[in-house]
Amino acid sequence: MTRDPKYDARLGYLIAAASACVWAGTSPGIAFLLGRGVPSLTIALWRDVIIAAFMFVALALIRPSLLRVERREWRGLAFAGAIAIGLYHALWVWSVMLNGVAIAVVLIYLYPAFVTLGAWLLFRERITAPQIVALALAVCGCALVVRAYDPAVLKLSLPGLVIGLLTAITHTVYVLFNQHRMQRGDRANRLHPFTSLTYTMAFGAAVLLLLTWLIAPAELPPPAEPTTALALIALALGPTLGGYGLFTVSLRYAPARIASLIVVMEVPIATLIAVAFLGERLAWPQVVGMICVLTAAILPGAHAELSAQRRAQAASSLAPIPD
Repeated sequence: MTRDPKYDARLGYLIAAASACVWAGTSPGIAFLLGRGVPSLTIALWRDVIIAAFMFVALALIRPSLLRVERREWRGLAFAGAIAIGLYHALWVWSVMLNGVAIAVVLIYLYPAFVTLGAWLLFRERITAPQIVALALAVCGCALVVRAYDPAVLKLSLPGLVIGLLTAITHTVYVLFNQHRMQRGDRANRLHPFTSLTYTMAFGAAVLLLLTWLIAPAELPPPAEPTTALALIALALGPTLGGYGLFTVSLRYAPARIASLIVVMEVPIATLIAVAFLGERLAWPQVVGMICVLTAAILPGAHAELSAQRRAQAASSLAPIPD
């Protein structure tokens, strides 16, 4: 029995939305660790190490077959892990340092546009008008939510702009790599999401280890204070692993260009978490931005559903009438 592709897409949209909700917890977690004096590269390095170690142990105990990878997969996993996990997490740290959190968030969330362009170039996926509108709404909405309109927040330099754009490009590599590996050919040749996540995190951690050793060796040791160490473990195994895991699974069912737009919901959700737990207040432009982001997340999926319904109606109207 084959599964209805439309059902698959809806499942992918729901999983992508769940990943946005889970991922939204990363910003408060990182802010907590930074407030306790943990260096940024230490956070990036050790959360990847913790995730990779946890996934290896979990799969070895529960489903060892997922740790076996064909020789032809190694090069792709190493490339995606090094670029889209290791280099990406290092670039994100530098983008926040150079641009501030607000502009860094806006620049990283240009990645759905790069994913849409990459899917068109690599997989010949059609770019529709609703997708273009949704991308514009997502970028504008993110800018409003993080208050990029505020001169006190706006801080941008050429090096910061270049590094911020590179964060979006490197994350695009992760998305397109996993779409290709999980939606190719027959199911027997597809890479399992947990296999991809385990090895890309491992290669990413190795690259971060090298970068930290070369750039800031003093930031290599993990935090020794028990509360801080537990918070880092919770950040790694909670919102980071949960967000990556759910998003990677969503790419098994939904097009990457739509799943990426849905995940932009992380920005308003993280803002609402800050309002609820950190006492921050919302300005009316932020509310408008949230509406824009939510519209951007819904628009392409709704258009795809409507187009599928129209094609189904057209096919049924052309079907021969039985005698």
